[in-house]
Amino acid sequence: MNEERRSRSSEAFFGRRKGPPLQGRKQRVIDELLPQLLIDLSPPAPESLAGLFSKPVDGIFLEIGFGGGEHLAGQAEAHPETGFIGVEPFINGMAKMLAKIEDGNLGNVYLYDDDATQLLDWLPENSLSRVDLLYPDPWPKKRHWKRRFVNEENIERFARVLKNGGEFRFASDIAHYVEWTV
Repeated sequence: MNEERRSRSSEAFFGRRKGPPLQGRKQRVIDELLPQLLIDLSPPAPESLAGLFSKPVDGIFLEIGFGGGEHLAGQAEAHPETGFIGVEPFINGMAKMLAKIEDGNLGNVYLYDDDATQLLDWLPENSLSRVDLLYPDPWPKKRHWKRRFVNEENIERFARVLKNGGEFRFASDIAHYVEWTV
């Protein structure tokens, strides 16, 4: 990952992007596998996201902030007929997910390693069957609520990219954030 990509600014990302230095396999999958699976936002989005995948897919799901990839990898393995796009700017979490993709030989996953709002703006209208936002940072202090990922602008983004009948799945263990989201 070159320094230019790691230093870019973003509209809504406030967390850290890097933890302890990567070594061994984790660094190898970042260097070798991530470039093969990374969605490039520089060209316009394809009319159909299904074209990204080597096999036909019957729907495309997006998971924002997949952490170490446990849920995303499990879903991709359980639903090989579905295409998955995962977003995680934290490089150590990305390395864990890439190892899961390699171990499970998951051919139905693409990744994005920056601010999810950039990807949402790039995606074509009515292109996703589901968006998962699981346990996002709740920013519990009132003065930080503006940093929450669930906000009016992002809800409009979800509405634009979700197909009719598509699902937005949200989970949090912070009751106030659940109320805020509802």
